[in-house]
Amino acid sequence: MSALNALPVNKHYLGKVMDVAETMAVEVIVDILDVRGMKLVAKGARVTRALQEKLILHKLKRPFESCVRVRDGVDANTIVAIAARLIDTSPPVAHILRATSTGGSSALAHLSRMEFGNALSLMLTVSQRNGANALEHAVLVSLLSICMAKKLGLSENDVTIAGLAGLLHDIGELYIDPAYLARGKRLLPHEWSHIVVHPRIGQMLIDELGGYPAAVGRAVAEHHERYDGTGYPRQISGNQISAAGQAVSVAEMIAGVLLKDHPLQRAELALKIIPGEHSHELLSAISGALRMAGPEQGGDVRALGGESVERLFWRISTILEIGRNLLEGPAAKSPTTRQLLDTTVGRVRHIQRAFISTGLDVYVRQQPGFNGGCDELLFEREVACRELQWRLRDIARDVALHTTTPDEKIVLAPLVRMLDDDRSMAAPAPVAPPQPKLFTPPANVASVRRYGT
Repeated sequence: MSALNALPVNKHYLGKVMDVAETMAVEVIVDILDVRGMKLVAKGARVTRALQEKLILHKLKRPFESCVRVRDGVDANTIVAIAARLIDTSPPVAHILRATSTGGSSALAHLSRMEFGNALSLMLTVSQRNGANALEHAVLVSLLSICMAKKLGLSENDVTIAGLAGLLHDIGELYIDPAYLARGKRLLPHEWSHIVVHPRIGQMLIDELGGYPAAVGRAVAEHHERYDGTGYPRQISGNQISAAGQAVSVAEMIAGVLLKDHPLQRAELALKIIPGEHSHELLSAISGALRMAGPEQGGDVRALGGESVERLFWRISTILEIGRNLLEGPAAKSPTTRQLLDTTVGRVRHIQRAFISTGLDVYVRQQPGFNGGCDELLFEREVACRELQWRLRDIARDVALHTTTPDEKIVLAPLVRMLDDDRSMAAPAPVAPPQPKLFTPPANVASVRRYGT
């Protein structure tokens, strides 16, 4: 039996389908039966709001997704049109495509050959109608995934797999409560448990409904994994991550900065800020392509925001002190808690080393009259600070998700709060400047659990 058959209809996805059905023709293509074989909706019926409650109340004999289709939904022509517009209107995207062209089919040719069954066409249509430029983002990640795969020297077939995975990488989010995905929503560490499952949901949907090689679903499941084992949902590392998965992972990260000022410089800094997050082979290929760009035009890099360099340094130091104290206290008597603390402290030391290697320490040691330097230095300061802040929040998420007992949650709460940048924990007086040290790389998590919703 299909894994989707054992589940009730997902109310969040069903609600989005109902939204689409209000403006487009969504129709039933096979009789919808409950698990006992009772007909709920006849073939040929139009999907309307009136069916929503009936479908929610029953487990179905076959997945809802395979019982419906949308007329004139998203197809390869739609995807190619969006991709062409991105290339025409975004010089950084056009540059990356040129710089990663290594022969074989063009990125647009790969996209034009993609085929989607009824289920995935409807999901992509839902993404298109759901706002927040979700489909445009998916197409951008698909384009970049094709570029990354080409630079890795993958076969034409594997390049197509990477492109498909890039396009479908976020379909699992269609099944998540929209409240957790709202624009501007700042998730607390424990709330990430609702988000980290979306790569696995996406893999399940693709494997069950897509008719694609298993490599497509696998790459979708891996698009938030990192080469050093600090990603999610499985925290796998190195060559445990498929080449297509690595390509989509890097593409997804780059896509997040290409619509900002100085996108190519941001992308290169973001990829290199924490050594080991991505494979050296892939970084060498991509950073070379990014550097081939001419001088970029952007906004005023002096318009900085967010956490100050001094406070970030204080926060990193405080996190390490909290971690060391916990390791020396009774909490560390638990093997699982000690392992979690060891891993966390190791990752924060890695971030502290990145803080110094990127030159941020000069702003802590600055002499009176120091104005921050030229625009390029100010820009690099902004990007480096923001990237390190995100990495600390990633660690907060992982610690919160790996704490299992009430006592453990209480003991580790100050650590999680500081990692997540809780501003109620104000910084004290200025601290002494950092001194460069050699830190041991963080240990990978030895054992992981699959996150639940």
